[in-house]
Amino acid sequence: MAKQKTINREFKTVFFDYDGTMFDTAGADQYVARQKTLRRFSPEWVQARKEYLEHIKQCPLYDGWQQVFDYIKANNIQAAIVSGNNREVLNVAVRTFGLQEIFPKDKINRIGCKDATGHRIRKRGGNPALFEYALKQLEEDPSHVLAFGNELCDAQAATNAGIKAYHCLWGADVKEKEQMLADSEHQYITSPIQIIDILRSEAFDCKTEHHHIAGFTA
Repeated sequence: MAKQKTINREFKTVFFDYDGTMFDTAGADQYVARQKTLRRFSPEWVQARKEYLEHIKQCPLYDGWQQVFDYIKANNIQAAIVSGNNREVLNVAVRTFGLQEIFPKDKINRIGCKDATGHRIRKRGGNPALFEYALKQLEEDPSHVLAFGNELCDAQAATNAGIKAYHCLWGADVKEKEQMLADSEHQYITSPIQIIDILRSEAFDCKTEHHHIAGFTA
């Protein structure tokens, strides 16, 4: 894991990206591509959308996430999915894998690519709007939040919203991985299980204790 200056914060909440961070959705790309070739809400588009959502049910969690969820539950940590994907997709994944206890409330713990008015919001280019919307929905201060995502823009957007962010390499494509490894502004991790180490480290930071974690020094 790359080294980064640790910021002492009163950590309370975690934000997780969906595609390529929590779930291996690489096989879903073909369904998304097909929808883009069809007229929105046409019978063909509706069928393609249905097939996509059925495929989402088959996309697995990456190894280690169940342990992360167990840790979150045991320590009463608030969590939310903050994704550029549609909230309908997030709801299907949460229900399919029984994650309602971790992400209990639609529109609050499951933040998709549209705000309350239906306006589309993205993380591309480091745009903080999606994270700012998530903070508003949760009524949370950015200094209390950690964010994890598998694209450079995830960390950039979170940082621009005042949130401490980490790169997740396991679901990144080659180009994204190279960019994240070259990014000196954020730490990176190579396995979901390392999220638990970070959560423990941040908790220690709040108590102003020094804690050493395998791979980096907090």
